[in-house]
Amino acid sequence: MDRIPAIRRAILAERAPLAAMGWSAVALAVPTAVRWSIDPWLSGTPFTTFYPAVLLTALLLGWRWALGVAAIAGVLANWLFLGQPGLLEYDVDDVLREVLFALSSAVLIATGEMCRRLVRELEASKARETLLNDELMHRVKNMFATVNALATLTARHSSPEEFQKALSGRMRALSRATDLLGIGHKGHCDIHRLVENAVEAFRTSANFTLSGPGCEVPRDACVPLSLALHELCTNAAKYGALSTPAGRVTVRWTVGEDEEGLLRLLWREEGGPAVTPPTRAGMGTQLLRRQGALSKVELDYRAEGVQCEICIEGTVPADAGPARAAA
Repeated sequence: MDRIPAIRRAILAERAPLAAMGWSAVALAVPTAVRWSIDPWLSGTPFTTFYPAVLLTALLLGWRWALGVAAIAGVLANWLFLGQPGLLEYDVDDVLREVLFALSSAVLIATGEMCRRLVRELEASKARETLLNDELMHRVKNMFATVNALATLTARHSSPEEFQKALSGRMRALSRATDLLGIGHKGHCDIHRLVENAVEAFRTSANFTLSGPGCEVPRDACVPLSLALHELCTNAAKYGALSTPAGRVTVRWTVGEDEEGLLRLLWREEGGPAVTPPTRAGMGTQLLRRQGALSKVELDYRAEGVQCEICIEGTVPADAGPARAAA
């Protein structure tokens, strides 16, 4: 079919019922005229010219229209070429002829419908393949750009001794965030999984509390949010609540309280050493700021513990639905 684009386009075309009715009428009129021009008398095989019409109708319009064409063709052939308008006048030969036409038409309709569906499925498969290839290329370009930016900023704000460890941690966070975005995914990632993956390396049995409703954040927010949470974990492990055995971090989020589809995530540290605001802007400042799909990022260096509020628009309910919590 690909070698004959006109046929492929004809099979893939969507026709309105009125147009399909018109084409069905043509599919009946043409073989009737051909049969009449070949043998206008009441002799011969009356259904011969209708078989191609039934097959083409099934191929181009679908099995329902083909079934109607076959039924009307049987009536027309009997009336015009056999002179048998009523069933009561049929003899055994007429019945056998009708049954043979019905069986042949059924086979042709099934064959045409099968070919029609095959062509349409192949076209849909090609469209999906093109979409996935485009998405993959987009992902690869974005990934290279993200890695390059992370490496550049990490080198700028880290000493040579700290560079490898800092970059490695950020690459792992990026990898975990990317795992949530499979090719062809519907475009969102589960917030609970994202938060758990981001804090996993820093989590013990009691130092984290995660809670919030089941929801999914837009794709564009998944990587920035994961990197921001990883940066908060890293800073807390170095200077904040996670640097002491008694320290705890609470991560809570709500959805739709102030605005439809708005996720508000609050990071709160407690039980750690007294907090003093940083004297210089480091790599964390670049990651913990409003960017892309993160519509709001606010850091508060309270003495009792750092707080960070992150807002994301376009959040949708998760399939799971109910709120979940994990200590």
